[in-house]
Amino acid sequence: MDRLLIGLIGAGNMGKALARGVAACDGGRIVAVADPAGDAAQAAAEEIAGEGGSIDAYTNVAEMLAREDIAAAIVAAPNYLHPTLTRQAAEAGKHVFCEKPMALNVADARAMIAACEAAGVKLMIGQVLRYNAPYVWMIDQIRGGDYGEPFGMQVTRIAGPWGGVYGQTWRMKKELSGGPLFEVNAHEIDFMRQVLGEAQTVYASMDNYVNPDADYEDFVHVVINFAGGGRGALLAGHASHLGSYDGKIFCTNGTLLFDNKTGNVTCKVGDDEPQTIPYGDTGRGYERGVDREVREFIEAVLDDAEVTIPGIEGLRNTEIAQAAQISAASNRVVELPL
Repeated sequence: MDRLLIGLIGAGNMGKALARGVAACDGGRIVAVADPAGDAAQAAAEEIAGEGGSIDAYTNVAEMLAREDIAAAIVAAPNYLHPTLTRQAAEAGKHVFCEKPMALNVADARAMIAACEAAGVKLMIGQVLRYNAPYVWMIDQIRGGDYGEPFGMQVTRIAGPWGGVYGQTWRMKKELSGGPLFEVNAHEIDFMRQVLGEAQTVYASMDNYVNPDADYEDFVHVVINFAGGGRGALLAGHASHLGSYDGKIFCTNGTLLFDNKTGNVTCKVGDDEPQTIPYGDTGRGYERGVDREVREFIEAVLDDAEVTIPGIEGLRNTEIAQAAQISAASNRVVELPL
């Protein structure tokens, strides 16, 4: 197989972004788009194909997956559909790249992994934040060893209610989106795991304060104890009139602070003077995150190698988010694994 032919499931912005990642990789090509909204599927097919190109549009996913020339599928549909579509693609013999969050509960995540294993196909989860600057740079700095062992982490990612077209969609329903810990903070949960390792216990407190149109909690505190002894805290939601995305990573020989408002990482190692590094500088030498994750998936299929972000990674992120919901509902610490 010289080039991986891919069917895209989901004609929204994320699907089109992943399609651009495929276009940046010599090893793969989107040959079809499936979305129950026919107009959206056709528009996405034309946009992805570009001038003079041609990509087939489908309203029926099964019809697209029945094509023998398609060897892989990208699942970029709304969150609640990820398990069904992943299993459907696997049963059709297609390798699967599934956008985050992998699933809205651990049972579904396990079923997705089992379906792909039974079908003998690969499953990769799109946790792109770990490949984006400045996060990839901070992860590499810590893994380089100069900062010593990471032991503490605090991340804030909070904004206002969903607006515009986003405020009129499945994102407003917990049953469909999972709420912020799944729809948004699968990224931050994954980032914390990249730094501190696997979670051991989760305690959370959350409620809805300013977003009555959403049926989920819009203000979320999560405290995570990690198996290696680290401690993490996440503040998230849609309850703030001023958005904020920042964090702190504490290590035995250094500290890193990042702030999206200033666009800087401030860091200090040992007795060295503190340094302030613009996000743009931390991205130098790194491949664009979406391009990298898609390229790695394509190469894993073509080379019959292990994917770099396997299903178990998505499951662990889902597990922490689900444990937080259980904790908040019961006002108790939840031990992992679920």
